[in-house]
Amino acid sequence: MKRQKSLHTVSRLTHDNERNAAREMGHCRAEMDQHAERLEELEYYRQQYQQQFEVASKQGLSAVQLQEYQVFLARLDTAISEQRQVLAASRMAYEEKQQQWLGLRGNARALDKVISRRESQLSAEQNRREQAEADDHACQSAFRKSL
Repeated sequence: MKRQKSLHTVSRLTHDNERNAAREMGHCRAEMDQHAERLEELEYYRQQYQQQFEVASKQGLSAVQLQEYQVFLARLDTAISEQRQVLAASRMAYEEKQQQWLGLRGNARALDKVISRRESQLSAEQNRREQAEADDHACQSAFRKSL
């Protein structure tokens, strides 16, 4: 019985660890989604600015205006590149958390199976003992009646 209580304690701790890992994975996923959304916003903004530049250049731009557009587009390109790196790092962190969670989930499921098997064994042993006692009692009763 002590062993069974120990297994249940370990199971509870294992499931707690699994839930914590799932929560951390969820936070990483939300962060990754935010980074992806930010990248989409930057790319959309760059596309819009590029279109404005093309329209303005057809109408004629001064050298200063042309340079300002080019500098700003270069800054947007840099920001997009940096955001892609941030997103890639965030994706890697998420995948790492996901692997940790999958490992902990596997451990929890394996432990649940061990506990289930152990409970089945204990139940079967109890049933055998009860049956043996009932058989013994029946034999004793039959013996007494024959005397």
